[in-house]
Amino acid sequence: MIDEGTEELVIVTARAEEIRTGLDTGYSIEDLRLPLSRRMVHALVAATTAATAVKLKALSARITALEESGIRYQGVFQRATSYARGDTVTCAGGLWIALKAVPEGSVPGSDSAYWQLAAKGGKPVKRPPATSAST
Repeated sequence: MIDEGTEELVIVTARAEEIRTGLDTGYSIEDLRLPLSRRMVHALVAATTAATAVKLKALSARITALEESGIRYQGVFQRATSYARGDTVTCAGGLWIALKAVPEGSVPGSDSAYWQLAAKGGKPVKRPPATSAST
């Protein structure tokens, strides 16, 4: 099933192609060297603007979907689990992001084609022992 944006893009693309064909068909080289009519320029600008608007609408929808999904934290890495692109896990003190579908057993840090380190844990903070205040 084609969504409205794709259908509109197909229609606009077809109309723009009609305009281009109309410019090339039935005109001599001398005719093509003449400036375009104001109406033709407006039609080309309108077609280009409409096509751009449809593409921007589709991209905006994709960005919204990505922003709404957030980080998908899957917990501590498990060898017997496969992970999807965008899943995040902790392993060996770091936070890792799956760059694409990860097969079972692919440990973060072992294959850069599957995993990217997002954050590396440091040494634990040492806190001084609590002392009693003398009054």
